[in-house]
Amino acid sequence: MPVSKKKPVAFYQQVAETLKEDILSGKFVSGERIGSQKELEDRFGVSKITIRKAIELLEEENLVVTIHGKGTFVKQEKVEQTLDDLRSLTDIIKLSGYNPEVKVIKKETKLTSPTFSKNDDGNNIETLYIERVHIIEGEPIALAQAYIPTKFGEKLTKKDLENNTIYQLLKDKCNVHLKNAEQSIEAYPANEELSKILEVPTGSPLLKAERLVYSTNDELVEKIIFYYRFDSFAFKVKLDNLSITPMWPTSSN
Repeated sequence: MPVSKKKPVAFYQQVAETLKEDILSGKFVSGERIGSQKELEDRFGVSKITIRKAIELLEEENLVVTIHGKGTFVKQEKVEQTLDDLRSLTDIIKLSGYNPEVKVIKKETKLTSPTFSKNDDGNNIETLYIERVHIIEGEPIALAQAYIPTKFGEKLTKKDLENNTIYQLLKDKCNVHLKNAEQSIEAYPANEELSKILEVPTGSPLLKAERLVYSTNDELVEKIIFYYRFDSFAFKVKLDNLSITPMWPTSSN
């Protein structure tokens, strides 16, 4: 609904108040996008500057977070990763309203096992191996171990990897466009090395996620293993009625 010229309130304040009501009423849920710049301009019939000022008000109230090129999202209370779309960990953290820091602690050429690819041809593959620690407010919350085929990895510098997501780098520097991914998640106890990196006691429960990422050419372009501190992350997946299977056999009577 367009803003009203009859109200003794600035346009940007009217927009901010309407969006705030949408968020607090549950019309937009945690982590949901409330619209792109253009979508909000069209919705309220106002200028780009008005929308920007309205979003700034909502950001000051800690209600939303804006990611350049993606839109504005309702801020989450904790880092929560949905399992129905492919996003970088950095973007996921930003969606939760935090400003993440990424530190590369290892970058080297390494031969992977044939399991790098689901098509096991018995040959090792030369890759760029990267270890990156994801940090929020000075505290390490996740470790990512990534393998990228050398033909792509050789184009990526340490500075690139600390200031950009790998997915963005694959697109911008390697002209690789992502199609989909396969991911598995399991519990994993922190060994001595992980304990030191993530600053948790040895044996502490971690969430371990392993992901294979494919390009639009169906080429495997990344294998990555994440180790998340269990107290910092949650995973969520949306199920519709067709995907629900009864746990117990139903009676025919």
